[in-house]
Amino acid sequence: MLLGKRIKHQLKPTNLADVYRQTEFYSHTCTKPISLAAIYSAIIISKMEQTFNINAFLEHLANELIQNFSFAGQATTSGLVGSAREKATRQKLETLLPPMVGVGTGCIIDSFGRTSKQMDIILYEKNLCPVFSINDNPETTYYPCEGVIAAGEIKSTLNNAELEDIFLKTESVKSLQRFAIPSKGVLVPEETVFFRHYGNTGAWECTKEEEFNQNTKRTDQIFFFAFCGDLGVQPQTLLEKFYTLSKSYPKQNLINLISILNHGLLLYMNKSKNQIRYWNGDDTDTVYLTPKRTNNFQFLLNRLNEVVRTYRTTETKAFSKYTAAAEGEVYLNGTYKSL
Repeated sequence: MLLGKRIKHQLKPTNLADVYRQTEFYSHTCTKPISLAAIYSAIIISKMEQTFNINAFLEHLANELIQNFSFAGQATTSGLVGSAREKATRQKLETLLPPMVGVGTGCIIDSFGRTSKQMDIILYEKNLCPVFSINDNPETTYYPCEGVIAAGEIKSTLNNAELEDIFLKTESVKSLQRFAIPSKGVLVPEETVFFRHYGNTGAWECTKEEEFNQNTKRTDQIFFFAFCGDLGVQPQTLLEKFYTLSKSYPKQNLINLISILNHGLLLYMNKSKNQIRYWNGDDTDTVYLTPKRTNNFQFLLNRLNEVVRTYRTTETKAFSKYTAAAEGEVYLNGTYKSL
């Protein structure tokens, strides 16, 4: 124990090579043999006592995430791509999000027969949302849109071609329709579309003004984001391309946020009020790319956590649309035996 304390306060290695060099030194200078495990344990204790730098940790995590996705994209088969990406996202993102959030990859579906393009990242209600998967292959893994919180794309470099791909994938998700039918409650006399917050099984009775509507309320949509490593074009070129693409899609089907790790954030604004917007709503008049700044990954994480806490979806009975057997005359056409 005394030896461990002496080592802990004297050694400040920065990598494994230092551990080996210092192990060799102490093996020759101490009267009793010292194992690598003993010294390494002392070093870990020493490092744990140092001040934890959360910003450095998140920056390292963000770079690792970009690198993992870039490497996974070079795999020769879709199965390998999916496996590598799934491992990277689950290990890195799930630990930074509330426990009820699952992180996966695959496609998103609605109960009307539509399917999105394959997504790099899907955040879903882990405790409620059914997941339909064939051999754990991302190309054949499907998440009902009512249980999906957010979806995103990871790009090593953001350029015009990648922006076009982001717009296509955003539209394929935002155009899915959550199953929402009016119900008559106890407190409100008229029929309205009830809503619930993510992770909750109970739905809220509401007025017409409060009812669920994904076409007019941003908090009732699946949040869509892109996380990129670098900016590959000039800022003005990117904004011009964004503006041109935005005219080709319905306003409610546009991306919510782009975070560029080594540059900044692409957001909507109401310029006259100098206020940020997270979708192209009625009072949005500007698309805005921030100057170079740090903590862009942290900004994205904070936004995703806020989406989990405050955004809404439809009642859980919508999930039965995917799993319930057809009812009706099929049950009346079987074989009979009187009792």
